[in-house]
Amino acid sequence: MKALSVEQCIMNGEKELQELFKYVETDAQELQAYDMEKEIFSKIMQIGLAAMTCHFAEKGTGEVGWELSLEDGTVLKMESALRSRCYFSVFGEIKVPRAYYHCEGVPGVMPLDVLADLPDRGYSYLSLDWMDTLSIRDSFKESVITLSKLSGLKVSSAVLKL
Repeated sequence: MKALSVEQCIMNGEKELQELFKYVETDAQELQAYDMEKEIFSKIMQIGLAAMTCHFAEKGTGEVGWELSLEDGTVLKMESALRSRCYFSVFGEIKVPRAYYHCEGVPGVMPLDVLADLPDRGYSYLSLDWMDTLSIRDSFKESVITLSKLSGLKVSSAVLKL
């Protein structure tokens, strides 16, 4: 996996935005308001995904050099390959590339997890907030269905129980 490119993320977002308005301009006469609104929402979600991906590109990989010294004096070496982590945003899934530091007998460290405040589970804090709110009113299963219908996010009901 390679690092995310800010420039590529911005280009993707601009492309999605242009496609949104091209779609509206091209199909406005043929579609009813419901169908148009549904498609606009879907395209806005893609723009949000591009922007959220750009956020992670701006954060970088968490690389702090070839070595990372822990408070106890242990020195961890950076692995040459980046490790990805799935981040489930309300806009969709993002594979976040992260620098990984380790040495024999010591748990590995990925500084980006702390720098970006990545949640322990792969679901964004906003997604978890929405799941919590939905689960107050509905059963876990119904909450998953509602969230999936609104955002397209596929969630296991087990996540809501944690």
